[in-house]
Amino acid sequence: MMKLFRGDPRLLINAAPWAIVVVVVKGLLEWAGVHPLELSTLLPATITAEVFIIGFLLAGTSSDYKEAEHLPGEISASLETIADECLITATDPGLPEAQQCLAKLVEISHAIRQWLLHNHEFSRVMADLRSLNDYFIVFGPKIQPGFTTRLKSEQAAMRKVVLRMDTIRRTSYVRAAYTIAEATAVVLVIILLMTDLGSVAPTLSLIGTITYLLVYMLTLIRDLDNPFDYAGGKVGGADVSLEVLELTEERLRALLVTIS
Repeated sequence: MMKLFRGDPRLLINAAPWAIVVVVVKGLLEWAGVHPLELSTLLPATITAEVFIIGFLLAGTSSDYKEAEHLPGEISASLETIADECLITATDPGLPEAQQCLAKLVEISHAIRQWLLHNHEFSRVMADLRSLNDYFIVFGPKIQPGFTTRLKSEQAAMRKVVLRMDTIRRTSYVRAAYTIAEATAVVLVIILLMTDLGSVAPTLSLIGTITYLLVYMLTLIRDLDNPFDYAGGKVGGADVSLEVLELTEERLRALLVTIS
């Protein structure tokens, strides 16, 4: 049977306390009879404006997120391709440096995952990628020229992807748009708290739902903006999975055992 809720529930859970707090505050204001604002026909327009801003942010961050989802797989593909050349070189012409190069690929895969999860040693990742030059220099005279070009191309592709990941982590999407979206959300919730919306039960349900959606969507957009965040070294609700890199590292370790 198809599961109804297949996503990560952490964002749903994190947004709930904010909605509960707002509902409790609104309940106390209703009990005290505090209604300094009357219901205005402009309130729906304000909600619509906030939805428009959120939609604008979501569209912008989603496009970058879709790109980010492919990046770990591209690194894995390059690692696997270079590993194939190492296996061929280890067999014919039988260079011992081929095994060392394969071990370096394992180090590179591990270094990239550690950099992404713990946000340190980026310089080590770049240095490990550059250290492949030492092995390519040895391979060059022993293998066909086209193979050397292929190795350098895959090295360049990995470096490009790693730099793209670093750029995504360091760059935020339209900071001014985040500011207006969050400020408008706060103002909107305050207006809803101060406005007489009618019966208590529908009012609490309405303001709780609106607050929940606002908090959830703004949190989701923040997470989508940095899909390589990994707070605390763990994959978050909207972080890109690194399972493909982990599996590639395991396969490379297994290959290293077969030629050792």
